[in-house]
Amino acid sequence: MTPLVLYVDDDAGNIEAFKLAFEDQFALRTATRGADALAIMEREDIAVLLADERMPGMSGVELLARAAERHPLSVRVIVSAYSDTDRLLRAINHGHAYYYVVKPWNRGELGDVIQRSILLAERLVAQSAQADLGELHIRDLVAKYDTTRIIGEHGGLTHVIADARLAARSDTTVLVLGETGTGKELIARLIHEASPRARLPFVCVNCAALAEGVLESELFGHEKGAFTSAHQQQKGRFEVAHRGTIFLDEIGEVPAKVQATLLRVLQEKTIERVGSSASIRVDVRVIAATHRDLRRLVKDGKFREDLYYRLDVVQLQVPPLRERRQDIRPLVAHFLGKHGPKSGRRALASDAYPALEAYRWPGNVRELENGVQRALALARTEELTLDNFRLELAGLDDPRPGSPPAGRSLDSELEHQRWVAVLDALERCGGNQTEAATRLGMPRRTLVALLRRYGFKRKRDPKEES
Repeated sequence: MTPLVLYVDDDAGNIEAFKLAFEDQFALRTATRGADALAIMEREDIAVLLADERMPGMSGVELLARAAERHPLSVRVIVSAYSDTDRLLRAINHGHAYYYVVKPWNRGELGDVIQRSILLAERLVAQSAQADLGELHIRDLVAKYDTTRIIGEHGGLTHVIADARLAARSDTTVLVLGETGTGKELIARLIHEASPRARLPFVCVNCAALAEGVLESELFGHEKGAFTSAHQQQKGRFEVAHRGTIFLDEIGEVPAKVQATLLRVLQEKTIERVGSSASIRVDVRVIAATHRDLRRLVKDGKFREDLYYRLDVVQLQVPPLRERRQDIRPLVAHFLGKHGPKSGRRALASDAYPALEAYRWPGNVRELENGVQRALALARTEELTLDNFRLELAGLDDPRPGSPPAGRSLDSELEHQRWVAVLDALERCGGNQTEAATRLGMPRRTLVALLRRYGFKRKRDPKEES
């Protein structure tokens, strides 16, 4: 049965543009009012519902909320302008929408969202057939099955995602580079999910977590009696991943002996289990990742040059979070939606965002998620504050004022620039709050109140005791 996509927009011109872009790619239904959309959903099984936010009568968020109650297995997407960011994030936090697309939308981007929404809808329906719908936790299933959901589109991430989808069409080996916590595994999963191998195994191996002998056995398997604890034959990860994808994380940590074996596997498409000389042919797509500088390792003689060039056919560089600060808001919304319901908390005070956007996040997206979980655990009220994150002022960047980035509201930009001014004054005054307050032209108690508001505490300066 062909998955149906329902697009709702009160502007007939927008509907025509949508049909022109996608009617040859998807089975479409359209509506100009929320009530009409709900009526269509009562008659037909809609896999994906896309709704414009600003519509007379029933808004897009209201429509998605009602659809969530009546048709929980339909994947819901909100489409709106940057100025509606807060409403979009609330819709995601409350589970009304799984994705949002900003207008004016790009055909390729929106098409990708629809495609992965269809895949997600199919998996939700298949899972629901094995469970009582009344006990089905849809959000848990989304977290489990929506492996291609990558939050953010700034700081070069859009180009990385686009290149990943292009690379997915072939079996080319891909090398994913980036700092720890940037989401390299998500990029690898995206490539797998967007490839012809999507319904076949995706096998992850953390090469840094295994000693040399263990790693060799894990990758290539072993025969019974190959070593002391080898009580039975065991398949390796390459065999398990046959016809699918293997993701070799932290490839820069692989010992020299295993590097030589990996090179032979990539060249000959065969493996030999430990303790055996028999060759086993494997059809596996290889994706590798590392936070290390492989070129430097090659130059230092710690990584084989021939293996490096075998891996580095397509290279993807995942940007750190500090280079895409505009993604912090949707990421926080995503993590609140993921972890918040378990604690009964979903909201973050809006005045906390400027400081979160100024923080360097050395652990990147992983650190941000941990920060949200910590804030949820430490919060004493339903609304989280920056103090719950327990960040350190020393971990802040000092971004200089510039033109407001697209998507940030005027109030948010003014708040951000005020925080930048505070950081600048503190830096110039060596952390002395009294001198910084004088430079800013405000009473010291006002500066202290601002720092407290942002949840940062500094050690008292003895010079300020007087």
